[in-house]
Amino acid sequence: MPSWNTLFIFALYLYIFVMIIYLLLDNRETATTLSWLLIFFFLPFVGLVLYFLLGRGMRPRVKKKLLPQDLENRLHYCNEKLIARQEQEIENLHAEYDSPENRKLIRLLTHNSDSVLTRHNHVQVFFNGEDKFGTLIQDLTAAENYIHMEYFIWQDDSFTEKVVDILQQKVRQGVAVRVLYDVVGNYLSKRYLNRLRKSGIRIYPYYNFKSLFKIHTLNYRNHRKIIIIDGSTGYIGGMNMGEEYIDGGSRFSTWRDTHIRIQGESVAVLQGVFSVSWSNTTKEILDMKEMVPQTISASSVTRLQVTTSGPDSQWDSIRQLYFLLISSAEKFIFIHTPYFIPDASIVMALKTAALSGIDVRIMLTGVVDKRIPYWAAQTYLKDLLEAGVSFYYYTKGFMHAKTIVVDARICSVGSANLDIRSLELNYEINALIYDKDISHKLEHIFYRDMKSARPFTLADYNKIHRLKQLRNSLTRLFAPLL
Repeated sequence: MPSWNTLFIFALYLYIFVMIIYLLLDNRETATTLSWLLIFFFLPFVGLVLYFLLGRGMRPRVKKKLLPQDLENRLHYCNEKLIARQEQEIENLHAEYDSPENRKLIRLLTHNSDSVLTRHNHVQVFFNGEDKFGTLIQDLTAAENYIHMEYFIWQDDSFTEKVVDILQQKVRQGVAVRVLYDVVGNYLSKRYLNRLRKSGIRIYPYYNFKSLFKIHTLNYRNHRKIIIIDGSTGYIGGMNMGEEYIDGGSRFSTWRDTHIRIQGESVAVLQGVFSVSWSNTTKEILDMKEMVPQTISASSVTRLQVTTSGPDSQWDSIRQLYFLLISSAEKFIFIHTPYFIPDASIVMALKTAALSGIDVRIMLTGVVDKRIPYWAAQTYLKDLLEAGVSFYYYTKGFMHAKTIVVDARICSVGSANLDIRSLELNYEINALIYDKDISHKLEHIFYRDMKSARPFTLADYNKIHRLKQLRNSLTRLFAPLL
């Protein structure tokens, strides 16, 4: 009769074999597969629990329960004129952005995320929370019909309480207020939520990931930051809701971020994004035709495409956007991202651009909030530095912006970091802006930020102690899971 030790070893090997087969049939990226295999070997039974909580993808049965983003068809229902002129809008933009790379970029978002190209927009860019939230307070106060808000983080602090006071006042005036927040990014007490709901604010955790039957989707976070007011004004970018995004809070001396305010046609697209999230969470279908004005005026012409991605998306649209943006550059690429854990395709695009003589500069936060992603990011720097990419660590405060500007002609502003979590796991949203004036502003702010940053060179990398390099390399093994 076999001993307990023999049975245990047999069970362990059987478990490892089954999990290897399971992982292989998932057909994931090699790095992700290897990361999970390491966890299975070193933390056998704990690894199994972690995998079922955090590692499984969105299965077809889950996707079938979710409304697809399908932005073009949603807008076709409520704004046929906008959809009808899409081909003409694309051709007009081709005439201005006539290089083959730009033509591919313009078509990409139409095909991979049903993104609608809009022209009649006025875009205001904010580089700090004080300016952004000051304007937002005015817009919320002026709301007449509805306010929709979708945030990764909704802090229960003194500033957010001011916002809540305004929302409660608007509810009393007959304005519908709907709020979504990410259940992982927040801890909001039942008492707090009940207080808001009793006042008429409809606030819910996105997709209710705490539900027992949805716990396996816990790793897929709603990282978006969206506001839509009356279908005419919208906000997207990097700032969540809280005092910290204005003054840095208790952890940081200052907070550097980028956010945009949109007035015009693209607000209808933002409303389409929110409507899908709201319906998937509450099962309430919002009437887009009632919420999107048929005639939207804007004080200027700014061409803009809003794109989204998430674990239930057919394509990795924001990853593809970043790849093609980098590949389309002819002069320079300036990137702000607090977290830098790129996949192989992004690394190759950056190397190729730099080796082709393109001025590639990437600014990371030099004031650390999360050590493991910071350590893992350093392992990517050496090869990129050798290829000619320039890196800077922003040291004035915490740098949280997520922007890319290419040749001062095209830029992207949104919620997605240049890391695997944003590119594969999170629900994200970005705006691709075809505008030279706005691109020049992002170029200018990059140069300004360089004055508050320290360059990180190949010589700096070589000064990192070997033990720290080993630590960094070990954390990189788990980069696909961070």
